[in-house]
Amino acid sequence: MEPSLIWKTGRAATFLATLLFIFHHIAMLSIEVTFDRDKEKLTAGFVLAKEAFSAIYFASITTTEFVMVSTILKQLKIINSQLGHLALASSLLFKLATFAVGTLFGFINAFTNISFQVGARFAIYSLALIVFTVVVSRKTMLFFIRSTPVGKPMKEIYTTMTVCVLFFLSAIGDEVGLHYGYGPLIFGLAVPARSPLAEVLVAKFDTLVSGFFLPLMAVFCSSKINLFQFIHEFKDAVHLHISFIGYVMKLLVTFIGAYFCKIPFRHAIALTIILNAKGITEIAQFLSFGDITDFDAASGIFLVFLLQAFQPLLIKKLYNPADQYIGHQNKSIEKASDDAELQILACAHRQEDAVAAIKVLQHSNPTKQSPLSVYGLCLEELVSSSTPLLINHQLGQKMSSYKVSRSQPSIDIFKYFKSQYKKFVRVNMFTAVSPLKQMHEDICRLSFDKACSLIILPFHKKWNSRGKMVSSNTDIRNLNITVLERAPCSVGILIDRTRTQGLSSIFLASTYRVAALFFGGPDDREAVAYALRMAGRSGVHLTVMRFITPTTEQVYHDWDYMLNSEFLRILNLGVSENGSIDYVEETVRDGADTSFIIKSMVGGYELIMAGRRHQAEPQALSGLSEWMDLQELGPIGDLLSSEDITSSISVLVVQQQIMKASHSSTLN
Repeated sequence: MEPSLIWKTGRAATFLATLLFIFHHIAMLSIEVTFDRDKEKLTAGFVLAKEAFSAIYFASITTTEFVMVSTILKQLKIINSQLGHLALASSLLFKLATFAVGTLFGFINAFTNISFQVGARFAIYSLALIVFTVVVSRKTMLFFIRSTPVGKPMKEIYTTMTVCVLFFLSAIGDEVGLHYGYGPLIFGLAVPARSPLAEVLVAKFDTLVSGFFLPLMAVFCSSKINLFQFIHEFKDAVHLHISFIGYVMKLLVTFIGAYFCKIPFRHAIALTIILNAKGITEIAQFLSFGDITDFDAASGIFLVFLLQAFQPLLIKKLYNPADQYIGHQNKSIEKASDDAELQILACAHRQEDAVAAIKVLQHSNPTKQSPLSVYGLCLEELVSSSTPLLINHQLGQKMSSYKVSRSQPSIDIFKYFKSQYKKFVRVNMFTAVSPLKQMHEDICRLSFDKACSLIILPFHKKWNSRGKMVSSNTDIRNLNITVLERAPCSVGILIDRTRTQGLSSIFLASTYRVAALFFGGPDDREAVAYALRMAGRSGVHLTVMRFITPTTEQVYHDWDYMLNSEFLRILNLGVSENGSIDYVEETVRDGADTSFIIKSMVGGYELIMAGRRHQAEPQALSGLSEWMDLQELGPIGDLLSSEDITSSISVLVVQQQIMKASHSSTLN
C-alpha cells in the first residue's frame, strides 16, 4: 500500500469512507442473533461460538475491503481512472479507521471486562508491536535498500529476513491478542512503496500467492459446497438472509453517498458495486472462523461466489473511462485561436524522451498574444504497490522519501526548460505512477483536465548515436495506440533519431529547418498548422511540401477537399507574408515516387512533420500503405522510422482530435 494516499484524499473520498464506516458499525451494533439453549439443547460454548460467527458473518458481508477494491480495479484495468482513485482512497481510509477503532475497543474491552492488569499488558504489547514495525523494521528495510547499488539485484538474505519478520509479526500479534493480520498490515504500510525491496517481494511471492494459493483455496471451498443442500435448506439460512439484507442496505447507503458527491448516475452505481466488492478476503474470513462443512459457513461462501460472478460484468456495463474524453469540443492546433494560449502535454518515460520533446517545444513560438503552456508528464511504471499515483510537483507533492524517483532526471529537464523560458512560457510538472497497460488513463485525464490541444508521446523505438536501433518496447507501443484511440485532443508521436543526446542538445541552434508533408486530410492540416506556428519564430525555416498525382480528382462537393483548399489558400497567404516559409508541390505517380522524394530530403531538415492518416491522395501512397508495419504511425511515419533511414532527424507524426462518438476505429 501507499500510505501517502491517506493525506491526498479529497473530500469525496473522506465523506464516503466516513459514511460507510458509520453505517457498518451502526449495523453491527443493531443486529444480534441468539440461540435458545434449552430448546435446541446446545452447550454454552457452542452458543458463544455461533453468536461470534454470526457477527463475523454479518461483518464480512457489510464491510469494505481495500484488497478486494484494488483487485477488481486491477482486473477491470481501471485502477488509475478517476473512479478508481476515489474507490481506493475511500476503501483505504475505511480499512485503517476500522482497524484503529477495533484496536481501541479491544483495549477498552480488556480494561473493563477482564482486568486493568490484562488491559495494560495488552495495550503495552500492542503499542510495542506497532513501534517495532514502524520504526525498527522500516529503518532496517531502508538500510537494505541503501546497501543495494542502483541497478543491482537485492541480496537474497535481505528478502529472506523481511519475510521472516512478516511471519514473526503475524504470530506475535496473534499471541498478544490482536488479529493475526494486524502486524502484516502495519508492516505492509512500513515497506517503502516502489522500492527495490518491494519489487523483489512482489516478484517472488505475487505469482505464488495470487496464481496458486488463492485459486487453490477457492477451488477447495467450492468443492465443499453442497448445492442441493443449500437449495433444500435455503429457508432456514438465517445468517444468509440477514446478511443479504444488510448488503442491500449498504449498497443503497453507498449509492446515496456517491450521488450526494455529484458523481454521475451510472458512475455512482459502478462506484457502489466497487466499494462493495466481495471475494477471496471474505472467503478467508469464513474459513478462519467457521467450519467449511457447516451450512452457515458454506452459505456465506456461496453468497460471495454469487456476488463475485456479477460484479465485473455490471461495472463494465456502467463505467468506461474513455466516455468522458469523447471529443465534443474542438481541441486541436488547427482550430486554436491565434490569440489564445496553446496547451501541450509532453510525456516522457525517461530523460531522453524529455530532451526530445523540449527540442520541439522550444521552437513552438510563444508570444504575448499566444503564450505556451507545457505540462511535462513523467511516466513511471507501477510494479510494487497497489495504489497508482498522479503527483503534481507544483503543489509540493513528492515521491516516497527512501530514494530519488526514477522520474527525477526527466523532471530536471522540464525544470531546466522552465528556467530558460520564463517569458510567455508556463511549465508544470507531473509524475504518473501506474501500470503500463492503464497509463493511458493518466495521460488522457490530465490532457482533458488541462484542456490541452496536443499530446506528445515518445516513440517506442530508440536509436544510438550511430543510428542503430538499440531498443523496442511493445508495452510503450500499445500505450501509444490506446492514447490515439481515446485522446480528447490531437496526438503527436515523436520519433527521435538525432545523434546528439543529453542536456547539451537542447540549446538552440542558429537555424532550425522544418519540413511539413501535406497529402490532404485533417491530420496533415494539423501537422502543417503546428509547423506554421513554429515558422513565426526567428531562426525557424519551414518547407511545406504538397504531394499531388497527375490524376488528382477535384471533387468540389467533397467536404474534406473544400477544407484542404481553404487551408492551402490561407497557407499561401502566409507564404507571401513570411519569407521563412517555402511552399513546394511535388507530382508523384505512386508510393515509390513519394518514398524516393522523402528519403532524399531527410538529411536537410532537423524536424519532419506529417499526418498519420491520408485519405485524400491514396494513389500517392499506393504500396506504402499496404506494406505498413506500424499502423499507429501511418505510411509516412512508418517510412521515416524504418531501418532505411539513417539520418539524424526528428519526426513528429500527428493525428488530429477525433470528433466522433466512438474512438474504436481511429487506427483503421
